[in-house]
Amino acid sequence: MILNKTYYQSLWDKFQNVQTLSIESLDNSVDLSVKMILEHDRKNESIHVNFQNSKESIFEIARQLFVEFANDIYLNHYDLPDSFVVGDKLKRIRDNQYYEITKADKSQYTLRQVLRKTKGEISPAIFPDMDYDRITKGFVKVDSGVSEKTIKSYFDFFAKLNNQSSDFPKSNFDMKSVFIAKKPLWDSLGIKSKIPSAYFPNPREESHLTETRSIPALSDCMIYFTPKYEVCYQHLLQKGVKIKTIVIFDTEAEKLNQIMQDQQKYKFNLLVLSNSNTPTKSQLIPCWNWFKEELAIIDAL
Repeated sequence: MILNKTYYQSLWDKFQNVQTLSIESLDNSVDLSVKMILEHDRKNESIHVNFQNSKESIFEIARQLFVEFANDIYLNHYDLPDSFVVGDKLKRIRDNQYYEITKADKSQYTLRQVLRKTKGEISPAIFPDMDYDRITKGFVKVDSGVSEKTIKSYFDFFAKLNNQSSDFPKSNFDMKSVFIAKKPLWDSLGIKSKIPSAYFPNPREESHLTETRSIPALSDCMIYFTPKYEVCYQHLLQKGVKIKTIVIFDTEAEKLNQIMQDQQKYKFNLLVLSNSNTPTKSQLIPCWNWFKEELAIIDAL
């Protein structure tokens, strides 16, 4: 173990230019670990970071990575719908009203307003000859009712995060990232109400067998969570869902070599976070094993 302050100052300086999102104040050791992980991930390189008896630190890292990876998907992997079909439900951002597609002819569509309360004297608005561009820029496809506040909170969150607004509402994505983590991580992420994400339960251990979405009305998400890699493999990888990064969060250490084999086929990057005095390591992934004495030096810089 190296306990030379100059070494840790040099390590700190080395990663200070790694761009991160300013979300909340982090300890130096957490901030440095996030930057090391992001530096590796952006080069599509795997890394294992272990903290010894510092579970809150790896929770903080995971919370930061959740937003970092969601924002990357939002900016770089959004996917406009191929087309719309009769029966699709839409919500218009401008007036907070719901509409249904009643006619689809090539790239021309007819929309009918869905009235929230049936009143004899009110007729639903009809919009004929709506083209694809107008719909994608002004409407969001939804599976159910959703409040104006929820939708606005989602779009405002990413607009503020990037200091820019999008020309159209982004709600479909052609890649995802996945956290293999026990449910307490998902439960701890209060910010997920602003980030389309989903939790897949482990059917062998949980009574609730259907997925839970952070914004149920949206038909797609950016980030998946599940406690078991086999659930990710069966529900996502085998079904052709493109995965950019998988984060193993303090679980499934015995599966690392198997996951690395699947990595060759499915082309995702693999990151590992653990909290153990004797972390299980894979020879295929470099492991940065923080000791408490090192963390104290980093946090004091």
